[in-house]
Amino acid sequence: MSLFSKIEASPGATALRVSGLDQSSFEQLVSDYGTQFKEIEFWKCPKLEDLTPLEDLSELRIVSIFWNQRTARLWDLACTPRLTALRVEDFTRLHRLDDIASGQALKELILGDAVWGKSVFETLEPLGKLRNLLSLGLLPKRIVDGQVQPLGSLVNLKTLRIPFNLFTTEQVAWLRAHLPETVDSEALAATLPLTTPFHDGGKPRDVLLIGKRKPFLNSELDAARIRKHELSFQEMVAAFRADPTLNPKVS
Repeated sequence: MSLFSKIEASPGATALRVSGLDQSSFEQLVSDYGTQFKEIEFWKCPKLEDLTPLEDLSELRIVSIFWNQRTARLWDLACTPRLTALRVEDFTRLHRLDDIASGQALKELILGDAVWGKSVFETLEPLGKLRNLLSLGLLPKRIVDGQVQPLGSLVNLKTLRIPFNLFTTEQVAWLRAHLPETVDSEALAATLPLTTPFHDGGKPRDVLLIGKRKPFLNSELDAARIRKHELSFQEMVAAFRADPTLNPKVS
């Protein structure tokens, strides 16, 4: 049974998971059946070049797209004003996030890498517009302009997941100072204790110093170095809180 036959056999369905679409079948899906669905997951559709047909589906609530190799933009999220959750992972050509800024209803957002570790975004500026965002998973390989400050505008954020080495320790301290204390995030700290230690060069490693180019250490053998890092982090957080105009150096 073809995809479209399956859809026609389930007229009451409001959620759809689909894979392997090319541009033509994607456009047919949207034009002929798209308004039926509130939630769509596009799983492994690397050949999609243009996502703007989704602008016709104003009732969409959740969109998830995994693995795309051709499109360089999303769509005007102002045309899907009810969209509260968006997941965009492993897009190799998506470098500008401008379309994200108009997703004012977004409460949950996942951007970046799930498997390959190749996502590069020019700037996080558009994310700073998402004042209603509650949960952010930001997992790119690199941010070109190196700025963390746009994330400091997400004052309603409750959970944050970012790579432990995406920003410098100073930038992490700045973000810790500007986001609510209640934000749940392992990355907004000086160190990360490892639940499963590993050995490197004959030395057990059970603590990660959080920040770009920071190492894994041993909690006993490197106790003094770890404590120094923690104190420095606390001092930077205090300094950024005392002077809101103070900014970290670009990573």
